[in-house]
Amino acid sequence: MKDKSTTLKERFGNFPKETGLTKIMRLHQGWWRTNILIEEPGQHPILMDSTICNTILNGDKTENNFLTPNAIKAVKETLNGRTKGSSGKVEEGRLFNNLLSSQPLCFNFFGELYANHSLGLEVLKTFYDDITKLVNVIFEFNSIENYTKDRSAFDIAFEVEAGERKGLIGLECKYTDTFSFKPKESEIHYGDIGNKNYETYFKIFNQSKDTFSNDYFDYVRSKDFNQLFRNQLIGETLLQNKKYDFVRTGLFYYQNDENANIIANKFKKMLSSPDSFKLITYSDFISNVQRLELNWEQRVWTMQLWARYCGIELSSKTIETLNIE
Repeated sequence: MKDKSTTLKERFGNFPKETGLTKIMRLHQGWWRTNILIEEPGQHPILMDSTICNTILNGDKTENNFLTPNAIKAVKETLNGRTKGSSGKVEEGRLFNNLLSSQPLCFNFFGELYANHSLGLEVLKTFYDDITKLVNVIFEFNSIENYTKDRSAFDIAFEVEAGERKGLIGLECKYTDTFSFKPKESEIHYGDIGNKNYETYFKIFNQSKDTFSNDYFDYVRSKDFNQLFRNQLIGETLLQNKKYDFVRTGLFYYQNDENANIIANKFKKMLSSPDSFKLITYSDFISNVQRLELNWEQRVWTMQLWARYCGIELSSKTIETLNIE
């Protein structure tokens, strides 16, 4: 007869040798898949002949990577509205099947705001108290004109009003992924020999001197700041082309991600107006929403968010039983 740990390992599935936050959260999502979704482990995203604990199979049919009907509605309407020229990048395999991906996380946190603008306004006002109206919630947002001429996009954006002023709040959403993008030195030069994206970035930067307090290369050469910098450039182009009266940017991240917190705070200090860049954690979001007058379904949603993305206490017994070092 198999002992309890052997049976659990078979149900739990494979996991790589790793450390830090990624290990903790991968195992937590493996626990969610095993004990909450009661799903078999899905395909490894790279090793196609292997499975891994944090994925499910056929998520496009089961829709089990999403917590609420409103999150599913936001996913379907976002995908239906995308064209070949749409900004950002949506990998549907990761979206539907990878529990560790930040993209389904984004829909799980903000799908309710997408479906209910009254709730969305109340939530946003807990972070931006001057906002008077939520006009639209957009996933993977850049302007139709794509002034940055690349695939950069805010993971989530809110079109808002503050009195008579029209604005945009654009956030980068992060789970365990790192700010890993760093260009080759040869790509940073501008003119005829360089990557034309960087020529565009440099022109936008030069038109945004009042926003950035550091040298151009401090942002673009950095593996930590490059992604946040490109998002900031999106905001600058929207202002320069008078699409909005104001744009605010920020990072949405797990509260115990110390590396993300350090990087975001450093980037914030590299802006001439640091208050325009806001750091919002999952715990900030959940706590602020729970203080609002919610119906029972909405309150259940906040508890699901905590359990799925923050409640590592729930998976600790499973991890202990698996004896994972």
